Amino acid sequence: MRHASAVDTLAATNTPDALTTWLRLTTSLTAKLAAQFGSAPGLVLLGEGLESGQYWEREALITENSIYARHIALTVNEEPVVLARTVTLPGAGMDALTELRRRPLAELLFEDPEWQRGTAVQYLHLEDGSPGRGCHWRNDKLQAGLIVQEFFLPRLCALLSQ
Repeated sequence: MRHASAVDTLAATNTPDALTTWLRLTTSLTAKLAAQFGSAPGLVLLGEGLESGQYWEREALITENSIYARHIALTVNEEPVVLARTVTLPGAGMDALTELRRRPLAELLFEDPEWQRGTAVQYLHLEDGSPGRGCHWRNDKLQAGLIVQEFFLPRLCALLSQ
């Protein structure tokens, strides 16, 4: 996920039709997965910590310094269907992420009205071609911002077509 490439449009992601609505989702991905598959997805914390980040991430967060990144996998039947990368600056945003531990980010973003989602979407894809998107979230009270990136794996597409 650290090496996702930005693309200009949703069409440029070469997304299968079954995933297009998922890439346009403005509500909780965790809740959508739970509704689709009948139970909450599992969450595997893949890693977190300070890193240099990508140029476009640092530009969006308005920094030249290291950023804090959290990497997780959401699973259905113990198989990864979504990879997610959330980046922020050290400080209040980092504190909010580290306090989640193994809980989904949706618990922070959709349960605290102080977090507001920006309107711009950066479409992305991984080296293996998995489509994704990045959205900016802001909490003015905390003076914190997050970039939430979600990548939809082939396994999700396979499950949706069953």
